Amino acid sequence: MQLIYIHGLDSDEHSVKGQMLTDWCAAHRPEIKVIRPNLNRPPLEVIALLDDLIKTDAVTGLVGSSLGGFFATASVARHGVKAVLVNPAVKPFERFQRFFQEGRSGYTTKGGWQITEQNLADLATLYNPVPVYPERMLVLLKEGDEVLNYRVSAAHYSQAGAQSPMFIEPGGDHFMHDMDTKIPLMIDFLFGRD
Repeated sequence: MQLIYIHGLDSDEHSVKGQMLTDWCAAHRPEIKVIRPNLNRPPLEVIALLDDLIKTDAVTGLVGSSLGGFFATASVARHGVKAVLVNPAVKPFERFQRFFQEGRSGYTTKGGWQITEQNLADLATLYNPVPVYPERMLVLLKEGDEVLNYRVSAAHYSQAGAQSPMFIEPGGDHFMHDMDTKIPLMIDFLFGRD
């Protein structure tokens, strides 16, 4: 039984949210192995790494934050696993266009991934306009998200015929500083009760 934490754009395997999940599982569900890969790499390498990790355990759950939510959504479509999406990005290939505007030549994440225009094209190939296995994704959104418009995610994951269970809370922020209070809900969704 494994939980893979998929971090966001300017994060890495040492993410605070990933550590929260590791600590909670160690204290309450030690049978769940938490894996926190460093995903500061091109999108097709990220998805290949996630494919390999998912294939190692038939009971795999995903938690993806921001850009990690996008990769988690793609992984659900590919493998039918369950995922919890925390303030997920929906179309990062469009949002990241800003890194190539006004003479800019790209962006390098804090973790060292140099985003290229080819990476944007690769991200677009992973996008499904209608979520696949929507019932296998729990979406957690904060209206106060200062990075991503929560309405975009809410609309994407609540399309007719493709509705995911969803919690939208007022206030908050993109980081979701109260995520620790939601971990029991997340684990129950992914793996059921102990």
